[in-house]
Amino acid sequence: MRKLKIAQTLKLRFLARFGYITSLMLIALGLFGTQTASAAVLDTLHYNGHTYYLISENTYEGAASQSLSLGGYLATINDQGEQDFLWNSWKNSLGAGEGLWIGLERNHDGIFVWMNGEPVNFTYWASNDRGPEPNNGFGRYAENYANMDSRFHPAGGWNDVPNLGADWMTDRGIVESNDPGSSEVSTPEVSTLVLLGSGLAGLVLRRRRRARAAKNGDAAVEVSQESNSTPVA
Repeated sequence: MRKLKIAQTLKLRFLARFGYITSLMLIALGLFGTQTASAAVLDTLHYNGHTYYLISENTYEGAASQSLSLGGYLATINDQGEQDFLWNSWKNSLGAGEGLWIGLERNHDGIFVWMNGEPVNFTYWASNDRGPEPNNGFGRYAENYANMDSRFHPAGGWNDVPNLGADWMTDRGIVESNDPGSSEVSTPEVSTLVLLGSGLAGLVLRRRRRARAAKNGDAAVEVSQESNSTPVA
């Protein structure tokens, strides 16, 4: 009996230490994720019930991933007013790129769709000296993503470009969020990690208390059970 209880106590101690380390790692990961997500945001705007973030240069796929970590998606442009507002607000904030990523991407059927699944009810493709966009690189290479381009007519008109950006120069992206009541970036994945870490920490503390109680109270429990036992005739 005593060997079994000692083994159980050692097991509880191991689980407590393992859970404590795991919870610390998850909390640290959550804090790191929050700092990383916030560091990418360069500017914030509010328009027509939506919040928009300008994020630093990245590939399209990198910008799309970053938009999800910020609790949104690369911008869906639904009308001329939204197009003009975003382009006029950030046309002088292109960084080292030649445009701004929006959430338009070519699907498996070769059709451009919004990354958030909304229907495409408005387009604003640009024209250049070789003709209208999209042109898919004139068949020389794949152009599966779209940006607001600064080089063509009209300025800010959409251009299909490769994942690395126009002229293989990464662009800044426009992230759109459906949370109009907050000026701060929402990071649901990070929050989940922090809550999970907190829950594990609480579980670890409870197991430690139980382990101490089991260690300190074994003799008392055995005496109590013996004194209350009924003799067999």
